[in-house]
Amino acid sequence: MLFSNRWIEAWQARQKRERSAAAQELPSSGLIKRCRHAYQRIFSLRVTLWYLIWQRLSPDHTLAAVVTNLREGKVDRLGVRGRKRLSSRVRSTKTSGYNQARQRMPLEFLQQALTHLGLAVCKWVGWVANQRKPDQRPRQMLDGSTVAVLQTPSLAAQYPPARNQSGSSDWCVLRIVVGFCARSGVVLSAIEGALEKSEQALTWLLMEGAAALTLWIGDRNFGVWSVVAQARRFDQDALVRLTRARAAKLSRGRPLASGEDRPIQWSPSRRDKTPPGTKRDAVEGRLIYVRLQKNGKWIDLWLFTTLDAKDYPVELLVRWYGQRWQAELHFRSIKTQMKMAELHVCSPQMARKEFYAGLLAYSLVRAVLWGAGERLEEHVQTLSFNEARRVLLERLETWGQAQKPKACHLPTWARELLEEVGKHTLPKRRKPRPSELRRVRHRRQNFPRLKGSRAAARARELPAKSS
Repeated sequence: MLFSNRWIEAWQARQKRERSAAAQELPSSGLIKRCRHAYQRIFSLRVTLWYLIWQRLSPDHTLAAVVTNLREGKVDRLGVRGRKRLSSRVRSTKTSGYNQARQRMPLEFLQQALTHLGLAVCKWVGWVANQRKPDQRPRQMLDGSTVAVLQTPSLAAQYPPARNQSGSSDWCVLRIVVGFCARSGVVLSAIEGALEKSEQALTWLLMEGAAALTLWIGDRNFGVWSVVAQARRFDQDALVRLTRARAAKLSRGRPLASGEDRPIQWSPSRRDKTPPGTKRDAVEGRLIYVRLQKNGKWIDLWLFTTLDAKDYPVELLVRWYGQRWQAELHFRSIKTQMKMAELHVCSPQMARKEFYAGLLAYSLVRAVLWGAGERLEEHVQTLSFNEARRVLLERLETWGQAQKPKACHLPTWARELLEEVGKHTLPKRRKPRPSELRRVRHRRQNFPRLKGSRAAARARELPAKSS
């Protein structure tokens, strides 16, 4: 679906129609010329997208691994019919060709590919656009995190590093907010920004591009008036957890009993920020309090939602919010197994492209897990994400290497892929699982930490040694 010429050509035609006026006014704007001329090469849009995803699925993320894989004929199927094989057209072992192809690829193409996959997954899980039925409306679990990038002058200009009394950090930090599918875990929406922007401000922008009737599920960090008001502005709904202090303020001092569902008007305070274009009006909703016991501990849960009480009872909303913890596990898979905790890039443009390409690769693995029988709504993860990633990588290389379509029939290929992924189940764990300490194990190093650039450290240390 992602690597079909039909979809890529349709995207190029749509971009040409949307930007034809701008291209006439600014002939050197760049995007139209790149779409028209730059992709009739070895590293076409199709091949470059393939390898951006392949880099995240593969244990070796280097550009040299991409060139080696291409020379071995692992993507000959993606070449143009009637021309030589891609592997026979590659004469150099240098990585500059692929690096230039990554630079040429528009960021909009990766963003549209992520949206394209998300819409397809929504159909697979049974969600229908503009549908108000509880089982058919899209639900996205909101969560935020950060991604570190080693500082360069261009990166520091757009993503300023953190500073304290000891000086500036060597790392630029991207703040990210992601909306995960509540049923499959696929990324349905994502946005990134500088560390100065709050997760709530990024969520405002995320809601502007989301479809109507989307239900956002967020923790206490998103349980603020601005997020809820922004959702109602675009005909969307929210289910967010509140802090004890905010819940007490909304209840106006009247105590709540467990299981109580109270209709309220949430008016903004003087400290509440207002999204651009949103009116500072009160938001109608429900304040819910539930006291739960989990693993021998009592949990006080205050929720606010804009959903009506007739179709969305308290039990259903509590169960839906209980799925929000899956977003934390999704970020763990993205950062540890997809190796996205740190991005090795030199420019802001490539940082954004690597970010969306990594989310696209992660979503492909989650889509395969859904097809193999993984249902996150059941609160049980039975299949191994890491094994699914490995199997998907092997099967993609098998499919890309086949020259004749009949040699790798797509329905047969997909069925065998899902069957093999379904065999890699996780071991049964003890319930309840014991808590683990958060500690880091590392080998002791006798060298001091590097602060600042290597050139500055060399200038400080070498004269002292020579004297």
